Amino acid sequence: MSRRTHRWERGDDFPIRDAELLDVMLGAKMPQVLLGEGDRPDAFDAPRVAIVGTRAATPMGIADAREIAAFCARAGITVISGLAIGIDGAAHAGALDAGGLTVGVVATGLDVVYPRRHEHLYARVRERGLIVGENGYGTQPLPWRFPIRNRIIAALADAVVVVEATSSGGARITANDAARFGRDVYALPGSRRNPAAAGCNALLLDGAKPLLDPSDVLFAIGRGGTVEGGWSDPPAPIDPDQRAVLRALAGESATIDEIERRVPYPADRLGSALRALEIGGHLERKRGLWWPR
Repeated sequence: MSRRTHRWERGDDFPIRDAELLDVMLGAKMPQVLLGEGDRPDAFDAPRVAIVGTRAATPMGIADAREIAAFCARAGITVISGLAIGIDGAAHAGALDAGGLTVGVVATGLDVVYPRRHEHLYARVRERGLIVGENGYGTQPLPWRFPIRNRIIAALADAVVVVEATSSGGARITANDAARFGRDVYALPGSRRNPAAAGCNALLLDGAKPLLDPSDVLFAIGRGGTVEGGWSDPPAPIDPDQRAVLRALAGESATIDEIERRVPYPADRLGSALRALEIGGHLERKRGLWWPR
């Protein structure tokens, strides 16, 4: 299948706004040329929000990234991210599943799929958006290219949302670049017990805005309050056993042994409550833990 290719040079239609100012004032060294593949070059015509985070995301972080991206898509906002596993992939998928536009910024050549498991996602992004980068075809995924790539994600966006981030990961680099570029930075607060939230909590300490509702991103693009937001949580269970399990988890993940200590029900009774919560979309089993959703 042929791919629709694009090339943007510095000028009036360059998708990185104020690129020259960033070069001179901030020493950011924006690319002179951006290359792209995809069927929707108009993705750059809409307001843009970058949604980024750690590759080692929790199920809760994955669900949050999908939901925030879906909200943005329904509000006519283009979602930008880095096509990595974890939060990035969830953000792209959330926007696509909601029928919106998305832009993936890569650190490789446009013909190199990395990670390989995202081959189908790359194809979806090309169909409903763009894949862009500054490197020539054939450029391989060397580790040092990714932190450099992150400045492009930050510069393309009107605002950056960090869903989960470790204390020193690439998402924090993107957020720090965005702050230097004068873009609004939002971070989703997380538990101190979640290593994947340490970077978000540090960003909040440094002055990032807390994202308490998906609609908060509308203020960054001058449309605050124009679209109804809110997290789409499943209806609360009415069964007392299920409610006891959720209270015991208190929003944190736990092993089955920890749940059994907190909820001293017989094994069959506790197992029935856990299965019902999983079927109802309240819990997810992953990595040997039960995760609230």
